[in-house]
Amino acid sequence: MTGSLQIIATLVAAQIVIAMAPGPNTVLVVHASAHDRRLGLAVAAGILPAGILWAIGGLAGLGTVLTALPEIAEARRIACGLYLVWLGVKAVRRSFVEPVGVAVAGADAMTIGEAFRAGAFSTLTNPKAIAYYLSIFTATGAFALSPVEQALAVVLMPTVSSLWYALLAAVVASGPVAGVLDRGRSWFDRLAGLTMIGFGAKLLASRS
Repeated sequence: MTGSLQIIATLVAAQIVIAMAPGPNTVLVVHASAHDRRLGLAVAAGILPAGILWAIGGLAGLGTVLTALPEIAEARRIACGLYLVWLGVKAVRRSFVEPVGVAVAGADAMTIGEAFRAGAFSTLTNPKAIAYYLSIFTATGAFALSPVEQALAVVLMPTVSSLWYALLAAVVASGPVAGVLDRGRSWFDRLAGLTMIGFGAKLLASRS
């Protein structure tokens, strides 16, 4: 294996590990998929373009710029925290009005567009995203790759994450899993909502 292929393989392997680690995106995908597989896939699709933007920023050295402008990182942290709290509150509210196995058509019901935006916004405002991409590119020597190889890495890494979340959505929405979730839908929504609120509160309480 050439040096370039080894670097790209390392980047992909690291991306798989990061994607599989539980976090806000995981909760968003699982919660959306429990209601409709298409919603979970929409969240996964929204994560892709946001990840590509952060990967480009990482290779372009955006992390250095953000370090010099801490107020931007602070604004992203607050925005992400508030957004997760808002989504969590909506999920908890829905759990008290949605009959088992029946989707609510009211204001709290999530649409495909909202699911896509949730995945994109959660990824774009994640305060750890740019730091991850900058550090992983530095640690693996990705800055030494050719422009074509860097472009491949920029597209491949977020695609790996998006595919993992799409697979997760398919599993959660599959017959056996969906059947279990349907029987405890209200409690699952409350747990997912409280988890999102917890992630958001942790971000709001932290300091960059």
